Parts: sequence; C-alpha cells; structure tokens
Amino acid sequence: MRNTWKIARWEILRNLTNKQFLIGLVITPLIMALFMVVPALLDRWNQPAEITYYLLDELGAADTLRELVPGSIVLREAEPGADLAELVRSKKASGYFILDSSFAATGQVDVFYHDRNSQGMSSLRQGLSALLQQLRLELSGVHPEELAFVTAPAQVRQVPLKEEEPQPEVMHLVVATVFSVLIFFLIFTSGTMLMQSALQEKRDRMAEVVLSSIRPGTLMQGKIIGHFLLGLIQLGFWLALGLPIAIFLLDFPILEALQAVNLPVILLFGLGGYLLFSALFVGLGATMDDPQSAGNAQGLVVMLPMLSFLFVGPVVTNPDGSIAVFASIFPFTSSAIMMLRSGLVAVPVWQMALSAVLLLVTAYLTMRMAAKIFRVGMLMYGKNATPKEIMRWLRYKEN
Repeated sequence: MRNTWKIARWEILRNLTNKQFLIGLVITPLIMALFMVVPALLDRWNQPAEITYYLLDELGAADTLRELVPGSIVLREAEPGADLAELVRSKKASGYFILDSSFAATGQVDVFYHDRNSQGMSSLRQGLSALLQQLRLELSGVHPEELAFVTAPAQVRQVPLKEEEPQPEVMHLVVATVFSVLIFFLIFTSGTMLMQSALQEKRDRMAEVVLSSIRPGTLMQGKIIGHFLLGLIQLGFWLALGLPIAIFLLDFPILEALQAVNLPVILLFGLGGYLLFSALFVGLGATMDDPQSAGNAQGLVVMLPMLSFLFVGPVVTNPDGSIAVFASIFPFTSSAIMMLRSGLVAVPVWQMALSAVLLLVTAYLTMRMAAKIFRVGMLMYGKNATPKEIMRWLRYKEN
C-alpha cells in the first residue's frame, strides 16, 4: 500500500507542476462561466425592438388588442380605403391585418407581412387569441369571472406524513442533478488523464523501469488514486470559484439545498462509479500504442457512463417504476441514477444496499481485470491489442 501512495503522490505532483494542467484548471471555469453567464446577460440586455403592424379595425377592438399585446408591438390604425400594402412599405412596418365582423365566428385573421419576424408574430398571435376569447364570451353571454371559476384547476397540496417538513422536491432534484453531472465530469476528466498518462509512459518506455520494481496492480491503483485526488482538487477549486458567483446571481437557496442533500449516498456511489470507469480507462490506455487509437477507444468508454442519461426521463417521471429501479441497480448506470432517484423519493434500503454492493463488486472485478490487461499491455509495443488478445491476457496467471 505504501508504493500505491507513492505512485499517487507522484502523479499529483507531476500534474500540479504541469503548466498545461494549471492553465486548464483556470481556463475551464472561465469557459464554463462564459457559456453560463454571457447568455443570461445577453437575455437581460436583449430588449425587444418595436414591431409595427397596421390594422383596419371594423370591430372597434383596437384599444382592447393593444392591452393584450406586449409594449414592443405597436398597432397603428389605418383609414378605411387606404392602400395598406403601400402604407406598410412606405413606413417600413412589419405588416398589416384586418379585424372584420367575421373574426369572432371564424377566428381567422390574415396577417400580410413585409418582413418575417417570429417574435412579433408570436406576440400578435397570443394577443389575437385572447381578443377572440373575449369576443366569444360576450357573444355567448358568459361572464369572464364565471368562466375563470368553472375552468380553474384543482389546487393540490402535498402534505408530508412526517412531522418535520421535508425540503422541496425541486431542491432535491437540482442538487442531485448537479452532483451527478460533477461526478460524471470527474470521471471524464480523470479518466482521460489516466488514459493519456498510461499511453505516454508506454511510449516513453518508462513502464519497463517502473514495473521492474513494483507490481502492475500497485502501479495502476496508485495512478487511479492519484488522478482521483487531482480531480477532487479541480472540483474543489472550481466550486470555490463558482459557488459565490452562483449564490450572487441565482435566485435559488443553494446553501439550504446543500444541507438537504444525502451526502453519504453521493460519496458512496460517486466513488464507486469513479473506480469502475477509471479502471476501464487505464486498462484501455495500456492496450493502445498511439494517441489516435486512444482517442477512439476513449469515445467508447465515455459512452458507458453516458448510458445514465438515457434513463433520466423515466426516473424523473416515475422514480419508483421498474425502469428507475433497474437503472439504479445496474452497475454502469447506478452511480448517477441512484443519486438522482434518492433526491426524488425515499429509496428502499434493500435496493440501495443491493445497488451499492453490485457497484463495488463490479468495480473490484473490473479493476482486477484491468490490472491483468495493464500488466501485459504496458510492455507491449508496436501495435494495438485486439479483443482476442485482451481476452487471452485476462486468462494469464500472475506469478
């Protein structure tokens, strides 16, 4: 175990003194902030421009329609007999339409547009729909308040059986989703670094020197632990930068949500999922001989943790259904789905225990198989291993 921690410490120090790692540590949150903050700022600054429509009002409903459309829609009334098409072109308006006596019966309006504006057309359509409802209510003799009373939805309150009031479901869902994404990101970044590290050491013939003094399994375990701790350093650094910004910008009780999350479940399934997929990454890295092949294999391994996203919809809509139960127990999806499902419902203890045991056993067996592949693959040069050769390596017995 001492050699395992020596390898882990060496991996951590080697990357912490690497300029590319340090640059990525700083640039990555900046890029993420750019894609998260800039769209919000653009949406705040993107004030809708005025969109002008001319209308010929035969119903006397122009003033009512103006109250039903947003302020960015300008409605100008035209005189009867005016050339509306020429008026629109000369005034550079967006189009014109006519409110005639048949509108209440047919509900149809032809809008002749000069320039296509989807935002203006959507707002105008909503305003005309609301006007049509009012006109038809007047014709049918139904008072608006009576209609609102008849069509009002049921007010369903969820009352907990426990005395203490639980945290809102949305809060659980958001926190579980965020932690699932962070664990997946940790698996992806650390796994990529693991694969590239194994490939680099293999190409530099460093593995021959290292494996002459320690066991292959010890080397692989040390690399996995070292890159896991590196991933935690990355996440800790990014959370230290991102949490204050999120608390300031978002209208969401982040601190209360963090207190409500089931931290032991997240740590257990997050660590188990990381060990499982990291073993696959480092095992495949040892079988590759060039970066291009490693990149192709990396895409195949990344697809395995992404299987969890296929079950997100059924889990959210029916967290106690058979699909949700299966996805939370199946080892290659349980690391993310169990975190998500535990934030939605009270998962039975036997399901959580079974899922944890299967995940840890699968991770252990995968690490054992990866160690065998790693032992032979790190000393093989000149070609990439075929699936047949990998199966033969798994049958080797270590002396």
